[in-house]
Amino acid sequence: MSQDLNEYRPDQLIPGTAVNCRPGEEDVSDLVASIDAHGLLQPLVGRLVGDEAVEIIDGNRRLKAIHQLAHEGRWDALVPVMLRLDEPDADAFEISLAANVLRKPLHPVAEYEAFVQLAERGKTNEEIAAHFGITLRQVEQRQALGRLHEDVRKAWLEGRINGDSARAFTLVGLAEQAAYLAKATQAWELRWDTIRRAFTRESVPGNSPMALFVGEEAYVAAGGELVADLFVEKRDFADAGLLHRLAGDKLKAEAERLAAEEGWAEGLTEQEADGHHGWDRLPKPALRDEDKPERIREIEARLAAIHARQLEIEPTLEEAWSTCEDEDDLPIAARALQEENDRLDDEIEQIENERDAFDEGAAAWLSLPAEQRAKAVVIVRINREGGLDVIRGHLKNKRLPAAPKATAMQAPKPQPTAAGETPEAPEPARLSANLLDELALSATRAAAEVLATEPRIALAAFVASAVAYGAPTRIDINGRHAGPDLPWPLRSWETRNQSFGDAFRIALGWDELTLQRNVAAAIAHSLDFTSKANNTNSNDALSPTAVTDLRCALPLDAHRAALVECFDAAAYFTAAPKTEALAAIADCGDEPAKHAKLKKGNLVAVATRLATAHRWLPALLRGEVFAAIDTPAEPGTEAEDLPASEVHQSAADAALAIWRDQDGGADEVDDPAGFDAAAWFGSQKAPAIRAALKEMEQPAPVGWTKAQLVELAVKTAAEKGWRPADLAEAA
Repeated sequence: MSQDLNEYRPDQLIPGTAVNCRPGEEDVSDLVASIDAHGLLQPLVGRLVGDEAVEIIDGNRRLKAIHQLAHEGRWDALVPVMLRLDEPDADAFEISLAANVLRKPLHPVAEYEAFVQLAERGKTNEEIAAHFGITLRQVEQRQALGRLHEDVRKAWLEGRINGDSARAFTLVGLAEQAAYLAKATQAWELRWDTIRRAFTRESVPGNSPMALFVGEEAYVAAGGELVADLFVEKRDFADAGLLHRLAGDKLKAEAERLAAEEGWAEGLTEQEADGHHGWDRLPKPALRDEDKPERIREIEARLAAIHARQLEIEPTLEEAWSTCEDEDDLPIAARALQEENDRLDDEIEQIENERDAFDEGAAAWLSLPAEQRAKAVVIVRINREGGLDVIRGHLKNKRLPAAPKATAMQAPKPQPTAAGETPEAPEPARLSANLLDELALSATRAAAEVLATEPRIALAAFVASAVAYGAPTRIDINGRHAGPDLPWPLRSWETRNQSFGDAFRIALGWDELTLQRNVAAAIAHSLDFTSKANNTNSNDALSPTAVTDLRCALPLDAHRAALVECFDAAAYFTAAPKTEALAAIADCGDEPAKHAKLKKGNLVAVATRLATAHRWLPALLRGEVFAAIDTPAEPGTEAEDLPASEVHQSAADAALAIWRDQDGGADEVDDPAGFDAAAWFGSQKAPAIRAALKEMEQPAPVGWTKAQLVELAVKTAAEKGWRPADLAEAA
């Protein structure tokens, strides 16, 4: 292939975009500076593509630099080009590949050593920067790398360290560089971050909050030294002790300034106010419009007017844009509205920035009366951005009162009278926190027993709890563990080795109905209406309305029956004030006045008798769901004993029976003597069941419901062949 050296004007040369291997958008500012200073040192290589046009095969970056110089009026010479005649595309591509990709570049070490040699031969850093089209800082960085200790440069050439590690070595002198490299025997010791930490152990990063708060200028003015690091934007502060002292002094000065300007009793740094999170605090007032600066009121009024105007023109613009793709296609009237809307957007941005600069929180605190501010303190600290955080209104050393226990149970609202009037809500009885929790626990157990038999409701609660805060179900199964047992023991320390895979495979083998019922049971175990769920600082604190929503969804008759079963009237009236007993007596139709002078024990007995006879429930248990009693009765009447066939089956027993049926009666005992363990234990009171379990040497956990005790007793009796004493003697 023949070739000739020719010269062409820059406008006759075109880049070889079809065959060039380098990207067309590559930055060539370094070449522009070099060619401007030294001229074109090597001719380009090209081929003819027309009568006068030459396509460059090798040298497109240099051509781009020449075009840029010509455009700026700094190139007026012809460009030498080695012209290859009749060059086919494939050969042109091969040349470009060889020239641009396979060309072996200088190792960074050799390049940076060359920059040092330029300086040693008399070139100033400014001249070097101008000739190579780089900044003065970049020249200094390259020279620092070129002056590294020869052992460090050798390690870089050999690949033992990379460029980042080499840059870290520039933090110290040559002797320290060599000493560290000689001791570094592990690969991790030659990582850039490890090297940097070793050389800056006593310093503080320049971009740390404290360094930003003090500022480089103030630190240097106080005699502080900066770590000589050419490769970071913010250099480290070498004297950590000085930096801490300057930060403390500045914080204290800001605290005292704010206290004086705003009228607080004292200004403290966060270190001086250690433990302030437990101090009491003045209530922060809402900022009234009249307390805002006039300019802020003007901005807010203008923003409201802009918002109203944009809402007014929005429908017209949406309709116009639905048929147009470009603003020029809009009808004249719509285009005017679009221009107005754009102007309003610009105005919003401008005045919102001005409004955001107004510290509304500080203004609200300063609207407090001066005598109140004079009793409180202002506390300052450094925030993450290196700015000042201000905490106002704490009462120094005055501790917050302990948060009282509280359930999320709601008492019923007053109902309208026959005349359509709604009476005022009665003053609540002063029940103790523990008693309130006992009532909430009764409601939890009752709702859990019924929920376990209502899969549809339970599944709906489960889904809602997964997506909403404040749910009454504790999905992590940290509730009160009310409700029937699952087919395997609940999660505990004793069952911590329970295999998920085993439980999962069992559940996968259930039919749909069995799976639903077990899901309902698991959810029932997670219920908790007590202070445990309510007294929390998280967003997931128990919501009273959520409790009401769930309780109202349960079947009414079963729910009330379960509440009556779980409510211990005698214990309640013993712990509650006398007013609660008298109120219950009135609800049951008796005259409370005739019992008002009774001693507490006698009053408790009367109230318990009437409450049991009338199935009375406290207001907190009734909530919005039930009336106080089922049916009115004559004052003083006793509850009649029902025949055994008509005895009401509790919700706990009903749930237990359903549980037993779903497994095909697996828990029933085929006793040749005719002993039906499930029926026998189901007919006993909880103390009798516990006594039987003790006789069988089976511990009964404290707090278990009757249903749980029955389940445990049936299983234990089957395993040990146990029978009641009278049946055992008969056998």
